[in-house]
Amino acid sequence: MTRPLRTLAYRHRWFYEAVTATGAVSVGGPARLRQLAATWLAEQLPAGAPVLDLCCGGGEAALALAQLGLSVCGLDVAPRALDQARERSRRLGLEVTWIEGLAEDPPLPSGSQAGVQISLALHEFSAGERAAVLCACHRLLQPGGWLAIVDLHPAQGPMALPQQLFCALFETETAVDFLAGDLAAGVTAAGFVVARREQLAGGALQRLLAQKPAGAAPQPPE
Repeated sequence: MTRPLRTLAYRHRWFYEAVTATGAVSVGGPARLRQLAATWLAEQLPAGAPVLDLCCGGGEAALALAQLGLSVCGLDVAPRALDQARERSRRLGLEVTWIEGLAEDPPLPSGSQAGVQISLALHEFSAGERAAVLCACHRLLQPGGWLAIVDLHPAQGPMALPQQLFCALFETETAVDFLAGDLAAGVTAAGFVVARREQLAGGALQRLLAQKPAGAAPQPPE
């Protein structure tokens, strides 16, 4: 089912940014929201390490990685979003490689990344697609590499109703399915070891850091 306000948000950037700003108040604003996965990755990786932002959209979260001194590639399936990302990186004077491709099957070599982040995108995929995205992350990461995810979390108490309203107005059934599942279990099933996890925004968001075991060999794409 298509949500009318979701369509409006994707067609009009000002509306999307207004919705993002409102939802990000509880974590310190939109800039802080886009830095959540990046800061955890940067704590684990040396300067210049190769990292991938899957489903990079307009590039905000990927640019947060670049500002922390990492060598960044942003991947998205939407050419228009990548054009916006290129313009943003140009204005900021940041060097980022932007690639068009599917998150389930990124056109990048196995074991080529020291880190991967997925910021507020995994809930857009069906359960089967999510599993494929996480397996792709495992393939792309070097042994000992890190995966950072920020996404929705089933809220409790006073945040439960606002989250339900937000999903009804802006999200699709995949988000509802995502909220009913267990992100950590899915990450573990893909071959990762969960190292750190926390809830944010009154429990409406979650941040997770996981590692590909050091002894794990890169897996070839299926």
